Amino acid sequence: MFNALELLMLVLAFAVMATGLSRRWRLPAQKRTAGQRADWASLLSMAFGQKRMLARPPVGLAHLSLTWGFIIFILIVLLAQTPLRLAAPGALVISLLLDISGLLMLVATVFLLIRRILRTNTKADLRPPKWSLPPLLFLLIILLSGLFAEGARLNLVASQSIWAAPVGWLFASFLPESPSFMQAMLRVHFVFVVLFILSAPFTFMRHIASTSVHLLYKEKNPVQPPSPVNLDQGPFGAATVVDLSAQQLREAEACVSCSRCNEQCPALISGKPLAPSLIMGKIADQMQACPRAGHKSPGNALPKLADSISADEIWACTTCMACVAHCPVNIRPMDKLIELRRNLVLQQGNLPAEAIATIRNLELYGDVNGKGPARKPDWALNRDVAHVSSSSTAQVLLWVGCSGAFHPEHQQTTRDLVKLLKAGGVDFGILAHKELCCGDPARKLGDEALFQKLAQHNVEQFQKHHISKIVTLCPHCFNTLGNEYQALGCNVEVLTAIEMVAQLIKDSRISLKYPLAKSIAVHDPCYLGRYNGIYEPLREVCQSVPGVTLKELDRNRRHGFCCGGGGGRMWLHENIGEKINLLRAKEVIASGVNEIATACPYCQTMLEDGIKAVGDENQPKVVNIIRLAADSLG
Repeated sequence: MFNALELLMLVLAFAVMATGLSRRWRLPAQKRTAGQRADWASLLSMAFGQKRMLARPPVGLAHLSLTWGFIIFILIVLLAQTPLRLAAPGALVISLLLDISGLLMLVATVFLLIRRILRTNTKADLRPPKWSLPPLLFLLIILLSGLFAEGARLNLVASQSIWAAPVGWLFASFLPESPSFMQAMLRVHFVFVVLFILSAPFTFMRHIASTSVHLLYKEKNPVQPPSPVNLDQGPFGAATVVDLSAQQLREAEACVSCSRCNEQCPALISGKPLAPSLIMGKIADQMQACPRAGHKSPGNALPKLADSISADEIWACTTCMACVAHCPVNIRPMDKLIELRRNLVLQQGNLPAEAIATIRNLELYGDVNGKGPARKPDWALNRDVAHVSSSSTAQVLLWVGCSGAFHPEHQQTTRDLVKLLKAGGVDFGILAHKELCCGDPARKLGDEALFQKLAQHNVEQFQKHHISKIVTLCPHCFNTLGNEYQALGCNVEVLTAIEMVAQLIKDSRISLKYPLAKSIAVHDPCYLGRYNGIYEPLREVCQSVPGVTLKELDRNRRHGFCCGGGGGRMWLHENIGEKINLLRAKEVIASGVNEIATACPYCQTMLEDGIKAVGDENQPKVVNIIRLAADSLG
């Protein structure tokens, strides 16, 4: 048991730690939403299972060893402070457990230290060494001194069974039989435990607490849509950290810059200045720079987020969700960038020049092409496609979208979908001139007011015509209608065209009979895959086509690489670094396939442009999977 001085030192260390953490958390604590409930199941599942950490076994196992080692050590220390005394067999088992845990923690710490040193200053790993080296060194000293003390103790008390302390006996074999040495190691062990506790709020080890708090209150949906803006109140978006939500601030504090997001970010990989972990770090730094937890006072102005986060960083994001999909604790850097875009556009009127025409088209005509609603159903001329009305018997609304209605290539894909739906006996109709853009480009470009205007119109049409089910070709429309319209009171079932066609094939309602001798690879659209977990229907439809040989690209499914068109980037110039679609095009060409198949008009356009720009003589063709299925329809 601890003596009075040791107990006092521990109490003071924990008091300093609590004070340090409370100062770091003061702003999120002030902004906490009333009535927000803690999700203990999520916390326990993530903390003890660490499924995402184990996606990389060496690092994941090292982290899991440290986590469980800490838990076991704390439980045994607490047990030692009670009057409870275990019988000899139980004590020996606990000794063995503590011995093995100590060894695993030592191996894990040495591994992480070496990895930290080797990874310093790599392109994706942008943290300074001081960020994580000191606490790991403290931990190394704690573990070694503890094992040295155990080995020295066993040399003095040789009655303990070897099986109960195999690691301790291993250390005992080369340590002196010295009570002084044992006492010295115990003192070093205790002092560095105290230092570890004291320093926790000021090093990355604070993530033990901050990540736990984040997980306790995180959104259940890892792809939580951007929060709606109250257009009757200002300011709009985030000019300072005070404008961010409590959860967004907790995420910034929980991030330890493990760089998994950086390794997957297409913007950083292609040479753009955006690094998701640095965005989180800059937000966390500004949280700490807030005077009096963010209270404004004369002469004590809040720092602006734009002072440390540049416009090039803000507009480089493709909202591909790779950062979120690979973060071990579901931190979402991109929703902070959306808030920054909102502030630039709605508050400052600062929209990239090349996007002005797109926003103007949406405002005046209701579509990104500037064609107008009257021309929205032109693609369906002489196709016998019903218009949805209050008296219509159509069970499904075919949502066409801007690309499917106006782009010549994608118009044909829409017609092919109509062919498949009719062959499968699906009763469907379209809104025709009543359909406006879903609003995704406006929202991702920061114009939340325009998004809400377009969305409200469409929701009113759904309600007017009693729409209960929608199928759409565009993953961006699918995600917006299915996930983002819910905040506007719309709860319509939304399916992707690829899902519906795959189901029609499974149900034998359509049959793909005509063989197409082709080698095909699938490019996973971000808004289908990482946003909504839709991977297999794309492959199922391809494999249903006779003669098709399916090959996987090196980066596929959750690890798939963005085409570069999301997040409004379709309408922005890419002047820094290498073009993202060129990087993906080179991967596709290197795979040696005849065709690259996708299920997104954005991806199709970006890949076609990228492959043409590469100029390889053996260029694969880019095809929408819906068209592939229609060509094989029996």
